Amino acid sequence: MRLTCSRPPVMATLGQLVANSLWFAFDALDQQKTGVVPKSQLKVLTQNVGVLLKVDRRVENCIAEYLSSQHLTFEQYLYFLTHEVLSEVDDGSTSYVGLKEHHDSLDHTFWLLGRHNLLQRHYPVFSEDALFKLFRIFCLLGDRSSERKELSQVSLNVGEVREVTRNLVTSLGREWDMRDFNQLATVISHFTFPVFITFLEGRYIQDTELTALESAVDDVYDHFVQQVLKRGKVYQRAWWTPLWVKRELEVRPWALIAPCYKLNPKSAAISVVLGPTHVPLTPAATVHNIPDEPGARQCRFTLCLESNKLVQLAATDHRSKSEWLRALDAAIHHSQEALPYHAIQSATRKLEHAEEEARETAERIRRDSQADIIENTQAELMAEKMARAEAEAAAREEAAARQAEEKRVLELQTLRLQLETLLEEETQAKRDEEIVRNLQARVLREEWERREELEQLQEEQRKMLAEETKKRQEFERQQEEKDSQLREAEKMLRKLESERLRLDRDLRSAREKIVMSERGKELLEARMKVKERTPPVRTYSLRPVRKERGNIPKRSSSFNTQAARLFKFRTKNEENNENGSENSNGTVESN
Repeated sequence: MRLTCSRPPVMATLGQLVANSLWFAFDALDQQKTGVVPKSQLKVLTQNVGVLLKVDRRVENCIAEYLSSQHLTFEQYLYFLTHEVLSEVDDGSTSYVGLKEHHDSLDHTFWLLGRHNLLQRHYPVFSEDALFKLFRIFCLLGDRSSERKELSQVSLNVGEVREVTRNLVTSLGREWDMRDFNQLATVISHFTFPVFITFLEGRYIQDTELTALESAVDDVYDHFVQQVLKRGKVYQRAWWTPLWVKRELEVRPWALIAPCYKLNPKSAAISVVLGPTHVPLTPAATVHNIPDEPGARQCRFTLCLESNKLVQLAATDHRSKSEWLRALDAAIHHSQEALPYHAIQSATRKLEHAEEEARETAERIRRDSQADIIENTQAELMAEKMARAEAEAAAREEAAARQAEEKRVLELQTLRLQLETLLEEETQAKRDEEIVRNLQARVLREEWERREELEQLQEEQRKMLAEETKKRQEFERQQEEKDSQLREAEKMLRKLESERLRLDRDLRSAREKIVMSERGKELLEARMKVKERTPPVRTYSLRPVRKERGNIPKRSSSFNTQAARLFKFRTKNEENNENGSENSNGTVESN
């Protein structure tokens, strides 16, 4: 995909303004710290940027066609964002106010994405809101440098840290100590954002009230980001009457503003007398000092606008008057600049710092070169002296070395003979070792074969054990089935036995009833027979006839005979019943 090369200069400036804050968002997405981020994650970020800038088309779809890789470095993504997203902003928002609104919204979005890595500190002092304001100051004044080919880093140099720290300490009402700062900052040449926050919290804001700290951070934020060059009380003359009204004004590079207009409804009435609360500044505007005159208001100065309209002002004192004149002159001079005022000042300070470092480096090189010449001359003289002494010592050492060499030759010859003897012994030892190694190899092969046989035998035993285990399990299963059948048979036998006992009880009860009935029957028959055999007695007496006692023995004899017969019949029935019960038991047992 071919990117558009021609782009509005304002959008290029917006890309420069948000580049540092965009790096923090990019670094938050780069969790592995490899310097590249997948396009899928950058697509979501691009969509959010397009929504914030109110771009009509879906620019996030273009990132898939940008380059052929699935990952982008920060420089590649910044180039894509500048040419494909920032260039799509409407022409109506390309003014400086619109540029500032876009800058604020994008910085806030990138802060929300990368703040989870920036809020983590051991002993935090700044609140999250104060940290966000310092983050914007850091991104405005910071530089981007490459640590490696893929990785880049945003940092502040010592000069910018000194400027921010000085404003913060001054806003807290404390005295600025340049020597103390130089002692603390000598070991660090560039400050990353975590190091910058730790530096401020650890040295300059300890034991500070939270309200005072928030107010000081707001002042520094207004000074650097909101570009408030001067803010304070000033007297302004009404345009139609010689009436001086005290009001609060602030100077920014594009306008002279009364910030209390939105907060104080009475300012609406004041604006009728004094004029508008937002006076735009252009390069055609001028500021003039009015000398003090007797009987007139002191510390006066005028602001002449492009439409030849005069704004007459008066400061509270001469020091404040000088500050107002200097602030208005700087605002008029930078009213048409695309970059923020303090970004330009930062670039100027960095250039001066680089020139100063270059001068110091050149001076150090010049001093080092002169010192090197002197040192080289002294070194040459010392080298000649040492060379002469070394030559004399070398001659003496050569004579001693010759003698030592002859002695060394004799020692070497003796050593050669010893080495030859040792070589022969070592050769014989190697032969013996080779024989032993062959024997060990053969034993190892035999052991290996035996091991294979043992493993095969072990495998067969394992199979047999598995078969025996299966047979034992089958036998146990059959045994359990037979045990269950036996328990069922025993249960049935107990049931039949209980039934037999019940039937025996019923049979004995029936037998007893039969015997009793037979006995009763026999007794009845005997009585009937006795009655039949005994003739009726006739008497003519009116008294009942008494039975003679002599008949009793005969009755008793007949009764005894009937009882004996009944006993014999009972004995015979019992024998028949016992035989029947034995037959029934045999039948049950056979079943």
